[in-house]
Amino acid sequence: MKAGRGWRIFWLLFLLLVITGCRGDKPDGELSGRITIWHSWQAADAAVLQDVLARFGEIHPNVQITTLALPEDQILDEYKKAGNDGFGPGLLIGSNNWIGELVGTGFLRSITPDDLGGFLLNARNSALIQYEDQLYGVPLFLAPNALYYNKDLVKAVPDSLDELLQEAAAGNNVAFVPRFEEAYWGIQAFGEGLFDDQGRFTLANSGFMEWLSWLEIAQDASGAILNVDDQSLLELFVNGQIAYYVAGPEKQELILDMMDEPASFEFGVVPLPDGPYGPAGPLMPAETILAYAHTSPEQTRIANALAAFLVNPQQGIHFMRELDRVPANPAVRVDNRVYPVISGFSRQTRTGAILPNEIPRDRLTAAGNRAYVTVLSGVATPEEAVCRFGEDVAAFQGYTADDMDWPEWCER
Repeated sequence: MKAGRGWRIFWLLFLLLVITGCRGDKPDGELSGRITIWHSWQAADAAVLQDVLARFGEIHPNVQITTLALPEDQILDEYKKAGNDGFGPGLLIGSNNWIGELVGTGFLRSITPDDLGGFLLNARNSALIQYEDQLYGVPLFLAPNALYYNKDLVKAVPDSLDELLQEAAAGNNVAFVPRFEEAYWGIQAFGEGLFDDQGRFTLANSGFMEWLSWLEIAQDASGAILNVDDQSLLELFVNGQIAYYVAGPEKQELILDMMDEPASFEFGVVPLPDGPYGPAGPLMPAETILAYAHTSPEQTRIANALAAFLVNPQQGIHFMRELDRVPANPAVRVDNRVYPVISGFSRQTRTGAILPNEIPRDRLTAAGNRAYVTVLSGVATPEEAVCRFGEDVAAFQGYTADDMDWPEWCER
């Protein structure tokens, strides 16, 4: 408690100095002032960010940028504390999943496409950051799950879920975590997904029941490993004991770090296999630049310009090359010959699923996890689990019968 209080006092004093600092002379229309960016990047990644910010500083020499790295499990709480004190950072790099919570606190500023040169006109990026009728922040990187595969073991990657199980039965083991967020991808392969473009809860034709039924079969299939211990699955893949592993782009560096030198095998990444309804639709987390609500007009100008700079194609290519991250800007061309792994994830974003920010993610995830575990442990049938899931969501969202499409097998 004392350490946290001391940190906040230091931060308040620092910001007071910033506010009272000398702005200096500048030409009309030129940006001038100070801005602070908070993030949770590790040191090596943060050094790349500093290089990019230095480029911005060369273009706008009258702008002074301060960065602060905070632990990933603390940064959101610290941001809310700073916001309560009226001294939040001008920009925060964090998850788009925070938008719903932070809009409720009043600490986020909405952004229009004009603020960022039309970047937000892309429908996918708008959906990622939309809350009700407003847009908050700008997506920087995307991180959908896709299919890692061992190139030494796999001759031809499977295009469908049936082919995936055939590969597993033939000895090319498949592994993934059977939980709501990690294994959301199969829902859309069997139906329309849980929410339509207007945010309506479309449970009846979602494909959720059919996906749970497939998982129930898959867990008993030869060569299919469904386990919540993702670290163990990662180790199995690195050791060459499984041929296919479902995970996000953040696992690339871990896989390479865990391999002996020289690397024991080469891996590739492709989109997840299709289902009978269509392409797989994994959830699409987005690392997002969020803007603090209570800034001066000049700081707002700086924040908008800096956010637009960080997501422009040139910086997107730089981040992709140095950090192996998937650029959110659709104007960035991801060449499969140069960035084969990133290209796999980039192609997966085309069918990624985006949940409404108005839905509390922690409650939705808890309800979804309950559906997965009850089916896979034999406690409930897929039909029963989906009905219970629908009841849970309807309860915490206050849905009436008119607000959602109920499956016909659910008793109400």
